[in-house]
Amino acid sequence: MALQRMRATSHSNRPPSLGHETRALLRQYHLLPKRGLGQSFLIAPTVRDLILRAAEVEPQDLVVEIGPGTGVLTEGLAERAGWLMAIERDPGLHRLLVDRLRDHPRVSLICDDALSFDFVSVLDEMFPGHKQAKLVSNLPYSVATPLILQLIPLRQHFSFLLVMVQREVAQRLLAAPNEEGYSALTLRCHYEADVSVVAQVSRTAFYPKPAVDSTIVRLDLLPGPRVSVQSPDLLFRIVRAAFGQRRKMLRNALLHADIMAEPIALERIMAEADIDPKRRGETLSLDEFARLADRLYAMGMLLPTPPHSPLSPTVGEEQGEGTDDDK
Repeated sequence: MALQRMRATSHSNRPPSLGHETRALLRQYHLLPKRGLGQSFLIAPTVRDLILRAAEVEPQDLVVEIGPGTGVLTEGLAERAGWLMAIERDPGLHRLLVDRLRDHPRVSLICDDALSFDFVSVLDEMFPGHKQAKLVSNLPYSVATPLILQLIPLRQHFSFLLVMVQREVAQRLLAAPNEEGYSALTLRCHYEADVSVVAQVSRTAFYPKPAVDSTIVRLDLLPGPRVSVQSPDLLFRIVRAAFGQRRKMLRNALLHADIMAEPIALERIMAEADIDPKRRGETLSLDEFARLADRLYAMGMLLPTPPHSPLSPTVGEEQGEGTDDDK
């Protein structure tokens, strides 16, 4: 009996877990996780602390967080940063965050959709003359890829993106030619940033538990594009064509995408760029794509560009990862 009393006393004195606190907060504000918004909340203090260490936040830093959720990471960032701007789409979670962070005067909580958010204008207006911000976020799975594509060109406003993403997305960010996951997304990120793995994270670190594991990755934005080309639009038009028909030979993929109409001329240009027309896009490096783009641009025989921009963040590999066979 004495041993049972000791165990009961020990259990009652134990501080509540982060998972228990998160569920209690959601009940208090009458909120349920919205799977449609990819809401899975971080409940592992070891992972939270790992992210905070990796972010290397200093008192003079401006930090941006997307999808702060219940504020587990937000609170730690607020205690370390000079200024913090957090963007939460869910009005219910925004109310929770306002209450939780009311004692942090240098925190700006914005209720908005990050996918349509004008980061450049808002940062310039709210923090005039600021140096590059650090973006630190557990990105919702459903919008991680378009958000990354939206943010990586903003090298004047962000020094790096430290983000937690679905493990399969991280694989695409880090893949090399001929590796699984190598894609248009890989090349777009390699064009703008150095990408590295910080840590692997189990799905058990979240509530509710998602169906996949995660990876924390860091994208250090380059001072300028990794390769210099005459037409970045053409470069990524070619990349999209190559991966839009990834099982086609590159020659056929480019013809099918209406980049050039003359097969013989295209083969000659590819030979001049030292690229075998029978290769598939997934075997080419960024340098090789750039070399081909400049040769095509110099010839001036391109068909008109489609109305969308190949550099648009909304045009990712989700809209161009076909599996058609060569014909």
